[in-house]
Amino acid sequence: MNLAQLAHPRSISGRQTGFSLAELLVTLLIAAILSMLAMPAWRHHLERAWRVQARAELVSAMLALERHALLTTSFASTPGAATPAGQWPRPVPPPPARTRHWLTATSCAGLDLSRCVEIRATPVHVDKACGTLVLRSNGEWLSMPTADAAAIPLPWEC
Repeated sequence: MNLAQLAHPRSISGRQTGFSLAELLVTLLIAAILSMLAMPAWRHHLERAWRVQARAELVSAMLALERHALLTTSFASTPGAATPAGQWPRPVPPPPARTRHWLTATSCAGLDLSRCVEIRATPVHVDKACGTLVLRSNGEWLSMPTADAAAIPLPWEC
Protein backbone atom coordinates (compact mmCIF):
# COMPACT_ATOMS: atom_id res chain seq x y z
CA MET A 1 0.00 0.00 0.00
CA ASN A 2 1.50 3.31 -0.99
CA LEU A 3 1.15 6.73 0.59
CA ALA A 4 -1.52 7.90 -1.89
CA GLN A 5 -3.76 4.95 -0.99
CA LEU A 6 -3.42 5.71 2.73
CA ALA A 7 -4.42 9.34 2.17
CA HIS A 8 -7.58 8.34 0.28
CA PRO A 9 -8.95 5.10 1.71
CA ARG A 10 -11.89 5.14 -0.75
CA SER A 11 -9.60 4.34 -3.60
CA ILE A 12 -8.16 1.15 -2.04
CA SER A 13 -10.83 -1.10 -3.49
CA GLY A 14 -11.19 1.00 -6.61
CA ARG A 15 -14.79 1.80 -5.67
CA GLN A 16 -15.85 5.08 -4.14
CA THR A 17 -18.03 5.12 -1.02
CA GLY A 18 -20.58 7.75 0.01
CA PHE A 19 -23.56 9.33 -1.68
CA SER A 20 -23.66 10.86 -5.10
CA LEU A 21 -25.18 14.30 -5.53
CA ALA A 22 -28.26 12.80 -7.21
CA GLU A 23 -28.86 10.39 -4.31
CA LEU A 24 -28.49 13.19 -1.80
CA LEU A 25 -30.95 15.42 -3.72
CA VAL A 26 -33.53 12.62 -3.98
CA THR A 27 -33.24 11.98 -0.23
CA LEU A 28 -33.69 15.68 0.53
CA LEU A 29 -36.66 15.87 -1.83
CA ILE A 30 -38.36 12.92 -0.12
CA ALA A 31 -37.74 14.48 3.30
CA ALA A 32 -39.20 17.81 2.12
CA ILE A 33 -42.33 16.13 0.72
CA LEU A 34 -42.87 14.16 3.93
CA SER A 35 -42.44 17.35 5.98
CA MET A 36 -45.00 19.18 3.82
CA LEU A 37 -47.47 16.34 4.30
CA ALA A 38 -46.91 16.25 8.06
CA MET A 39 -47.29 20.00 8.70
CA PRO A 40 -51.11 20.22 8.41
CA ALA A 41 -51.51 17.25 10.75
CA TRP A 42 -49.10 18.83 13.23
CA ARG A 43 -50.95 22.15 13.04
CA HIS A 44 -54.28 20.37 13.62
CA HIS A 45 -52.78 18.61 16.64
CA LEU A 46 -51.55 21.91 18.11
CA GLU A 47 -54.91 23.65 17.60
CA ARG A 48 -56.70 20.77 19.28
CA ALA A 49 -54.31 20.94 22.26
CA TRP A 50 -54.91 24.69 22.56
CA ARG A 51 -58.70 24.09 22.57
CA VAL A 52 -58.32 21.45 25.30
CA GLN A 53 -56.33 23.92 27.37
CA ALA A 54 -59.00 26.60 26.82
CA ARG A 55 -61.75 24.17 27.87
CA ALA A 56 -59.87 23.33 31.06
CA GLU A 57 -59.52 27.05 31.83
CA LEU A 58 -63.25 27.54 31.14
CA VAL A 59 -64.08 24.88 33.72
CA SER A 60 -61.66 26.36 36.24
CA ALA A 61 -63.08 29.87 35.82
CA MET A 62 -66.64 28.55 36.08
CA LEU A 63 -65.80 26.75 39.33
CA ALA A 64 -64.45 30.02 40.75
CA LEU A 65 -67.65 31.81 39.71
CA GLU A 66 -69.77 29.02 41.22
CA ARG A 67 -67.89 29.36 44.55
CA HIS A 68 -68.53 33.11 44.43
CA ALA A 69 -72.23 32.53 43.68
CA LEU A 70 -72.54 30.14 46.64
CA LEU A 71 -71.41 32.93 48.96
CA THR A 72 -73.26 35.86 47.38
CA THR A 73 -76.20 34.16 45.54
CA SER A 74 -75.12 35.89 42.34
CA PHE A 75 -72.38 35.67 39.74
CA ALA A 76 -72.10 39.49 39.82
CA SER A 77 -69.00 41.12 41.29
CA THR A 78 -71.18 43.11 43.71
CA PRO A 79 -74.93 42.82 44.40
CA GLY A 80 -76.87 44.20 41.45
CA ALA A 81 -73.75 44.78 39.31
CA ALA A 82 -73.76 44.01 35.61
CA THR A 83 -70.22 42.60 35.59
CA PRO A 84 -69.31 39.07 36.64
CA ALA A 85 -66.97 38.49 39.57
CA GLY A 86 -63.31 38.03 38.74
CA GLN A 87 -60.71 39.59 36.49
CA TRP A 88 -61.82 39.69 32.84
CA PRO A 89 -60.48 39.25 30.20
CA ARG A 90 -57.95 36.54 31.08
CA PRO A 91 -55.24 35.18 28.80
CA VAL A 92 -54.97 31.44 28.21
CA PRO A 93 -52.36 30.25 28.90
CA PRO A 94 -51.30 32.78 31.51
CA PRO A 95 -48.13 34.86 30.92
CA PRO A 96 -45.28 34.48 30.16
CA ALA A 97 -46.58 31.88 27.67
CA ARG A 98 -47.92 33.02 24.31
CA THR A 99 -51.66 33.78 24.57
CA ARG A 100 -53.85 31.45 22.48
CA HIS A 101 -57.34 32.35 23.84
CA TRP A 102 -58.93 35.17 25.83
CA LEU A 103 -61.53 34.31 28.48
CA THR A 104 -64.39 36.74 29.02
CA ALA A 105 -67.46 36.43 31.22
CA THR A 106 -70.92 37.88 30.73
CA SER A 107 -74.51 37.15 31.62
CA CYS A 108 -76.37 34.63 29.51
CA ALA A 109 -78.55 36.15 26.80
CA GLY A 110 -81.72 37.57 28.34
CA LEU A 111 -80.87 36.59 31.94
CA ASP A 112 -79.32 38.57 34.76
CA LEU A 113 -76.18 37.49 36.61
CA SER A 114 -78.16 36.16 39.56
CA ARG A 115 -79.43 33.36 37.30
CA CYS A 116 -76.85 32.61 34.63
CA VAL A 117 -73.31 33.44 33.53
CA GLU A 118 -71.38 32.34 30.47
CA ILE A 119 -67.65 32.27 29.93
CA ARG A 120 -66.21 32.51 26.43
CA ALA A 121 -62.80 31.40 25.20
CA THR A 122 -62.12 33.47 22.09
CA PRO A 123 -59.11 32.31 20.05
CA VAL A 124 -56.43 34.86 19.23
CA HIS A 125 -56.20 33.44 15.69
CA VAL A 126 -59.26 32.35 13.71
CA ASP A 127 -60.32 28.81 14.59
CA LYS A 128 -62.40 27.70 11.61
CA ALA A 129 -63.27 24.35 13.16
CA CYS A 130 -64.73 25.55 16.47
CA GLY A 131 -64.63 29.33 16.76
CA THR A 132 -65.30 30.71 20.24
CA LEU A 133 -65.95 28.12 22.96
CA VAL A 134 -68.73 28.92 25.43
CA LEU A 135 -69.53 27.39 28.84
CA ARG A 136 -72.71 28.42 30.62
CA SER A 137 -73.42 28.04 34.31
CA ASN A 138 -76.28 25.66 33.49
CA GLY A 139 -73.68 23.24 32.06
CA GLU A 140 -74.20 23.96 28.36
CA TRP A 141 -71.15 23.73 26.12
CA LEU A 142 -71.57 25.84 22.98
CA SER A 143 -69.57 27.09 20.03
CA MET A 144 -69.77 30.32 18.10
CA PRO A 145 -68.18 29.57 14.68
CA THR A 146 -67.90 33.29 13.89
CA ALA A 147 -68.11 36.41 16.04
CA ASP A 148 -71.57 37.36 14.74
CA ALA A 149 -73.01 33.82 14.64
CA ALA A 150 -75.48 32.43 17.16
CA ALA A 151 -74.16 29.89 19.62
CA ILE A 152 -74.63 26.25 18.61
CA PRO A 153 -74.06 23.02 20.57
CA LEU A 154 -70.37 22.25 20.78
CA PRO A 155 -69.35 19.91 17.92
CA TRP A 156 -67.71 16.65 19.00
CA GLU A 157 -64.38 17.55 17.37
CA CYS A 158 -64.07 20.64 19.56
